[in-house]
Amino acid sequence: MKVPELYGLVLIGGESRRMGKDKSLISYHSTNQRKHSFDLLSHFCRYVYLSCNTNQAKSITLPFIEDSNNYKGPLKGILSAQEEFREVAWLVLACDMPFVDEEVLSILVKHRDPNAMATCFYHGFPEPLCSIWEPTSYRVLIDFVNCGNFRPRHFLEKHPANYIETTREVQRKLRNLNSPGESVN
Repeated sequence: MKVPELYGLVLIGGESRRMGKDKSLISYHSTNQRKHSFDLLSHFCRYVYLSCNTNQAKSITLPFIEDSNNYKGPLKGILSAQEEFREVAWLVLACDMPFVDEEVLSILVKHRDPNAMATCFYHGFPEPLCSIWEPTSYRVLIDFVNCGNFRPRHFLEKHPANYIETTREVQRKLRNLNSPGESVN
């Protein structure tokens, strides 16, 4: 079996209700999270895309895949990317995870299991938003969503996934920031 090529996908299409502004435009580093995450994934993937909503697509200059209206919830971006490129695996990173770095992504890529539907970190629960989704998950994800399930974590708990146990340091780096009061330290 040929191992599917790995493309990068930065999830930026969420509504950012708790943050009160587009989380992908916040700068925790020398640039906003859109560009920072895009550049980070570029170290591991020849092709990287932003997964965005219709409103965001109007102002994006980086390669992007617009979220399809065929899907709902947090899986919308992943399914839209899989629909666009069905034969590739997706290294997925949510834009609200500013502490993820090359070290974390190196561990993920090193432990990738193309025979599983996904490879993800496990720290008491599977982490779906810094993970690798194989092309074999596409049809199963569609069935999952069509049955009214929208949470990627639940998918990873119920289907064959390769779990990578995390250290405290990796757990700290996998934190996401969802509201203005959350600490960046």
